[in-house]
Amino acid sequence: MRALLLLIVGIVSASHGSAMAAIVVLDGGFESQALSQNLPYYRTGLSGQLWGKDWGAAGDESSWRSVDPGKGAWVGGAICRSEDFATGWKWAHTGDVFGVIKDRQTMSQTFVADADATGILSWYDTNRNSWREHTWFGRPNEYSVTVTDNLGNVQVIGSYMSQVYGGLESNSWTNTGDDRFLLANKQGWVARTGNSFNLVGGRTYTLSFNSLSPDIYDSNGNITGVDDRTTLLDDISLMGFAPTVPEPSTMAIFGLGSLGFAYLRRQRQRQR
Repeated sequence: MRALLLLIVGIVSASHGSAMAAIVVLDGGFESQALSQNLPYYRTGLSGQLWGKDWGAAGDESSWRSVDPGKGAWVGGAICRSEDFATGWKWAHTGDVFGVIKDRQTMSQTFVADADATGILSWYDTNRNSWREHTWFGRPNEYSVTVTDNLGNVQVIGSYMSQVYGGLESNSWTNTGDDRFLLANKQGWVARTGNSFNLVGGRTYTLSFNSLSPDIYDSNGNITGVDDRTTLLDDISLMGFAPTVPEPSTMAIFGLGSLGFAYLRRQRQRQR
C-alpha cells in the first residue's frame, strides 16, 4: 500500500507543471527590418553576405541607419550590417544585421499576450568600438529593459552593462591591444536572460530597450551633452510559461492520493 501511495503522489506531482509557448518578438534578429527599409549601403561578402561598407568605400556611406517608423516591427533606435566601419567591424550574432541603441535612445515593439503567462526574455548584446580623435575605445554602456502594459504598468526586466570584446576600455591604431580586426572581437557577443515578468492575456505590451549613457559635464559641473556610448543587440526572443490546468483524470488521481494520505494517517494513529 505504501508503494502504491508513493506512486500516486509522484503522478500527482508530475501533473502540475507549466506549459511553454513562444510569444513572438517579431524580427528579433533585425533582418526583416533591414529589408523593409531597403538599406542601400552594403557590399557583398565572400559568401554573398550583405555586409556594411568598408572604410574608404565610395562616399563612406555607412549601413548604420535609424529605424524608419512604420517599416518593420521595431520603433526607435537603429540597425546596422556586419563589417560596417561605423560599428567597429562587428558581426551580427546571426544573419547580417543587428540593432543599435545609442546615447538615450529607446528601441521598442508592441505585442499582445494571448493568455496569462510568465515571460522570459533572452537576447545578446555587445558594444561598438568608437572613434574619438585618434583612438578607438569601447566605454561600457548601461541600458535597461522594460515591459509596459496598456494600463501603464511598468515591469523592469533588468539593467545591464554592455562592453566591447574582452572588456577593453581603449583600443588604438597604435596600441598592441587593438582587437578590432580579430575574429573573436568581431564575433564576440554576450548572452543575456532577463528577470521573469507577468503577462495578462488580452493586454497589449511594449517591450523596450533603453540606452542610459551618462551625461557629460564641463569644468563648472554643467551638463553639456550625453556621452557617445552604444549598445548593439541581436537575437531577441520571448518565451511564455503558462500554468497547466489539471485534466479530469489528474483530478481523479489527486482525489485517490488524498484518500491514501488519510488511510496512512489512520494507520499511524492506530499504531500509537
